[in-house]
Amino acid sequence: MPTVLRNLKKAGDKIAVGVERGLMKGGRFIQARSMNIVPVQLGTLKASAGTRNVGGRGFDADVVVFYNTEYAVFVHEDMTKAHGKEFNIKHADAIAAAAGTPMGTAKGGMFPRGENQQAKFLERPVREDRSEVLKIVADEARKVR
Repeated sequence: MPTVLRNLKKAGDKIAVGVERGLMKGGRFIQARSMNIVPVQLGTLKASAGTRNVGGRGFDADVVVFYNTEYAVFVHEDMTKAHGKEFNIKHADAIAAAAGTPMGTAKGGMFPRGENQQAKFLERPVREDRSEVLKIVADEARKVR
């Protein structure tokens, strides 16, 4: 019995390490998906993305995906602002007028935006890719050797 219990504990410890590894891998997956749709003007918001274990190990790991700018939450939550395709349509005349001028640079801000940029750029991948993240975590936990 002591040998069986010892072996179960070892297996549990390995599974816990796999779960933590899977959570980090899943977090990086969400981060990558989010970075594909985050609104970009100067690139500061997109560049501030990160994934980190902020506490705990194994089954207690606490992995967060974040954007580290003062305005990230405002861009994420403001559904009234035009992003992506809507921005391009709304500002088509200004974008066309700014082409080839200093206003047609990233600093000027009047350049076409990526079609898929949007608010809720972090929430959407979490909601839509939940099954894929769970699969990533489960696959890592199964790699017990």
